[in-house]
Amino acid sequence: MMQHPCLRYAARPRGILAAGLLLMTTLGCVGTSQVNQRTQALETLLTDRHDQFYACAPTALAHAEVAIARARNATGRGLPVAAEGALKQAEAAVREGWTGSGDSVCMPDTDGDGIPDRDDKCPTLPEDFDGFQDEDGCPDPDNDGDGVLDVDDLCPNEAGPVANRGCPVKDSDGDGVMDPDDACPTIPGPRINRGCPIQDRDKDGVADDLDRCPDEAGSAENGGCPYTLISITDDRIQVKQKVFFQTAKAAIKKESFELLNEVAQAILDHPKFRIGIEGHTDSVGKPKVNRKLSQDRANAVRMYLIGQGVAPERLQAVGMGDDVPLDDNATEAGRAVNRRVEFHILEK
Repeated sequence: MMQHPCLRYAARPRGILAAGLLLMTTLGCVGTSQVNQRTQALETLLTDRHDQFYACAPTALAHAEVAIARARNATGRGLPVAAEGALKQAEAAVREGWTGSGDSVCMPDTDGDGIPDRDDKCPTLPEDFDGFQDEDGCPDPDNDGDGVLDVDDLCPNEAGPVANRGCPVKDSDGDGVMDPDDACPTIPGPRINRGCPIQDRDKDGVADDLDRCPDEAGSAENGGCPYTLISITDDRIQVKQKVFFQTAKAAIKKESFELLNEVAQAILDHPKFRIGIEGHTDSVGKPKVNRKLSQDRANAVRMYLIGQGVAPERLQAVGMGDDVPLDDNATEAGRAVNRRVEFHILEK
């Protein structure tokens, strides 16, 4: 006894849906479930190959879609014979469309890169599929157009000079020194130090390149040196104690040696300094005598500093006498203030 007929499928060597085109031969199958299966198979085939059908066999595609719709409608209305007839028309249209939309006929691919000639801007040159504009069908040997071929380019999608192997020159730390010239490309620093931060070994807030005493913590106003009895201003070395002399003489008392040693060290720490040593007296006595005493005392201080290693040409001694008082010479306290030695910065 012959079974109720089903579809038989013969496949082309290449194709879609596991075997290519379904060459459907009906043997009078009119069961609803069987019609639905055949209709679904046709719809799946048209979906998978829609672009080819639409481009190369649009009439067959339209006939197939209309016939499938009719088959669906007839099945829904309980008209299996009408459904079978519509289904046969759909199958015939699909066979016609399949033949008319064969890849090698409708959508040739001359360079074999998988992009049909009609969509391929370079139909005779295969696409290199390197992730850069792969959809145009053209090979891109130099993606970023920087003159460095991709095979040699460390940054194939970012333009850069040949000297940097095709990578853009960057300033990663934003310090104004480009990375190839920067010894510390991730840490900002001045150009003079090849882009690296200048160290501060003694942690006193004065960078080593500006610190006259880089291994001893000091103050910024003293050039990073640890002065305690003096400070350095814009125009002078300011002493915090008086320079004491024997009464009416130019002999320096020992109690002032520590102070003068620090003044000498400050001058040595600042090799561009040239210092003017001014001697001042009060108004007691004759002006001529006072001027000579102040000059002798300035000379004595100069000689002491030379003895501490300061070059003589960096020191100038001048006696001002009682010409430039700071306080009232009518009082003992005022006269004590006026008897003094000052250290002026003449050059720095």
